[in-house]
Amino acid sequence: MHGLIFFYIQKFADEATSGKTTWLKLRDTVAASDNRYLPNEVYPDEDAIELLQKIADTCGEPLPELIGRFGEFLAPHLIKVASQNIDPSWRTLDLIENTEDIIHTMVRTAKPGAEPPVLESVRHSPNELHLVYSSSRQLCLLAKGITRGLANHYGETILIEETSCMHKGDPFCCLVIQDGSNDTHSANSPLSETVTFDPQSGDSLKPLRANWHSAPPSTSTTPSTVDNFAIKGLIGRGGMGHVYKGFDAKLDRDIAIKILHPSRAQDEVSKKRFLRESKTAASINHPSIVTIYQIGEHDRLPYIAMQLINGPNLSEYRSQQGGLVPIPEAVRIGREISEGLAAAHEKDLVHRDIKPDNILLEEPNQHVRIIDFGLAHEAGDKEGRLTLDNAVIGTPAYMSPERIGTDEVNAKSDLFGLGVILYEMISGKLPFDGKSMVSILAAISRGKPTAIDILVPDIPQDLADLIMQLLSNERDKRPADANEVAKRLRAIEKQ
Repeated sequence: MHGLIFFYIQKFADEATSGKTTWLKLRDTVAASDNRYLPNEVYPDEDAIELLQKIADTCGEPLPELIGRFGEFLAPHLIKVASQNIDPSWRTLDLIENTEDIIHTMVRTAKPGAEPPVLESVRHSPNELHLVYSSSRQLCLLAKGITRGLANHYGETILIEETSCMHKGDPFCCLVIQDGSNDTHSANSPLSETVTFDPQSGDSLKPLRANWHSAPPSTSTTPSTVDNFAIKGLIGRGGMGHVYKGFDAKLDRDIAIKILHPSRAQDEVSKKRFLRESKTAASINHPSIVTIYQIGEHDRLPYIAMQLINGPNLSEYRSQQGGLVPIPEAVRIGREISEGLAAAHEKDLVHRDIKPDNILLEEPNQHVRIIDFGLAHEAGDKEGRLTLDNAVIGTPAYMSPERIGTDEVNAKSDLFGLGVILYEMISGKLPFDGKSMVSILAAISRGKPTAIDILVPDIPQDLADLIMQLLSNERDKRPADANEVAKRLRAIEKQ
């Protein structure tokens, strides 16, 4: 555990015990190598737990409660330490959502042996975030305490529901966190109930609504220029960086510019991954894939200048259509996606994050443009399945079973995501759904979605067969490749 935590344990001990014991007395009873803890070193996890246990004993307080209280104490100090990497417009849910990408990346870069927990988050709305905590330390109580401490710091009211926990035998700890500062939650709110993760459950719950990210955060840090491009404003953000609308005066055209987040740029792995996105996309010349114009660095931050697409993403478009896309149009969209994937796969490149938010529909004809190859990798590259500390990359509802398990990711993993997209466009439902990331992944692993022709009786049988084949949890039972999918969809279009 990072020595900085021990520094704050000392401060917490002084405050919690009100002088009933001294730090030196506590420290000397713990088996530290040199009986002292330096902020820039790494120490055994057991030392921290033992120190907290002794503080709990002194206070006459159960250890679990004290760990939570320490988390609340720790939160404002962590904000101060990471202040340079925190957007001043952020509040509790924003900071939690960005902790893995920004703060934990910074910690791993500064001290590789520190091993902070892995946090995966899904933002369902501006007021709701689902958080999956994974760590060998199993200090989810500390994570919940820090969450409460962040809310106290920002003067917000939050509600926390624990839907699964490693202490109950679940593979992850999953928290549903809601900001109740501006909303009144009734006694019938989902947060008033305790839901335990059950891998055998087949319950169908509300689909994910994670498209709120299209709303840009504060533009207080927006640059005025990037190299020779004028910046008009912030238009979105992702896990790797911010996307700006720019203007190329030489060619008299608007463009999109994606800039790597400063904390990511400090990490060579993230930096290489970001540049890989640009090289991957730039190497593919196809009308269904967004065009890359230029790659460079601005203030030592890598950027990508690319085609600006005027039109909604597929999530937004579905909402405009009332949740359903007419079958002929869904087939056309699916065919264009498959054609773009075929072009990428021919270069042995796998996208790995095929989902509605990465499918733009260019106006006026809603022509498909696949974006964000930030998760792309060469086929057969096992690094492509996992990030640092074996954290799952991607959006849970659209992930293939092999991305969850141990099998190597290949082009057929993208076909699975396409199957989810087709199923959702035509039926208005996700084939694999759940209230938390854990339950969604469990549903995908079971691989038993409701047959789409039950939900949509008038669907052409060959289309229904294709979609269910794409969704097979056995990779060998999916279509041979994206070209085959495109061919079958073209045949359906002609019917």
